[in-house]
Amino acid sequence: MSKKDILLSKPSKNPEPKITWKREDEIIVISYPKEFGKIEKWFHNRIGGPDLVRRPLDKYTTLIWELCDGKNTVIEIIDLFDAQFGEEVAPASSRVQKFLEKLLELNLIILK
Repeated sequence: MSKKDILLSKPSKNPEPKITWKREDEIIVISYPKEFGKIEKWFHNRIGGPDLVRRPLDKYTTLIWELCDGKNTVIEIIDLFDAQFGEEVAPASSRVQKFLEKLLELNLIILK
């Protein structure tokens, strides 16, 4: 996928029902099942622990998450993010890109 294709793609939240999110005060908290490797699963079965990852976002990543609605392109998300926070998040394109890459890596969003 070329850089232009990526900038024109529209990120949206993964519709997988096991991935949930809710607003808590001013931020979004995303929850999703943990992916255990063999050894991790063995330890988890013996010592327990949560089966879900609970990932609270900050005010910056909350806005990006909300804009991942399948309607906004990556470039529009960058522009809206920059307009909202300005110098506070400079360079906006780099911050948005890194967060979107992390969401893709965790399979929390998809690109259309």
